[in-house]
Amino acid sequence: MTMKTLAFEAKQLCRTQHSGVLSTQSTSMPGYPFGSIVPFVITHTGEVIIYISDIALHTRNIKADSKVSLTVFDPSEDDSQANGRVTIMGDASQITDEAAISSCSEQYFQLFPHARAYQQTHDFHFYKISVARVRFIGGFGKIHWINPEYWQSNTEEWQANTTGMISHMNDDHQEAMQLILAHFANVKTNKVTMLSVFSEGAHYQSAEGKIVFIPFAAPCHSGMEVRQALVAQTKACREALAEA
Repeated sequence: MTMKTLAFEAKQLCRTQHSGVLSTQSTSMPGYPFGSIVPFVITHTGEVIIYISDIALHTRNIKADSKVSLTVFDPSEDDSQANGRVTIMGDASQITDEAAISSCSEQYFQLFPHARAYQQTHDFHFYKISVARVRFIGGFGKIHWINPEYWQSNTEEWQANTTGMISHMNDDHQEAMQLILAHFANVKTNKVTMLSVFSEGAHYQSAEGKIVFIPFAAPCHSGMEVRQALVAQTKACREALAEA
């Protein structure tokens, strides 16, 4: 298994989860790590985005020492040692560029719409974690370090038009998305909204508000490959229904 494949699987695991354990260097207890739960998103290029308050202890810790880690794990298995998990180590910094804030806020608020209300408090800001190294444990015996050159990727042309792709799916392919959610996530609903699409898969929201990530079988590097992946998923759903 190549490092690129491992990075692909680790990112898929991260995208299925919506929060992780942020560990910062404690300022009140020097030398000890301080853990807190934070929602997060991962950009197309692999940076981690968090939205945190100035008054939060982890933010004060970051301002004193930017070195952090974010641990993400799959809680679905009874045996936590058998679960997949990812620890992302890196340097956290506040995002100050207006264009960058606009880009990451759009992605973040798609997955966490309730967080828009925090904008009114004036003390919440976006931070990015630039990845230094990633520890990926895919289960027993599947333990790897992933260096940043395999985790990070360049922005691809199709990723600048994900809004158009998402609108197209929501406007014209409601039936296909309902099939995808029912088959791959066992979520049956009368309306589905695609929220995001990445090389690793796509986020969907049911009419009841449940948000799930459905992974692709392989990384997509163009709009055509995304289309092919979605068509393949829809075909698999219909074949499964025919056999039922």
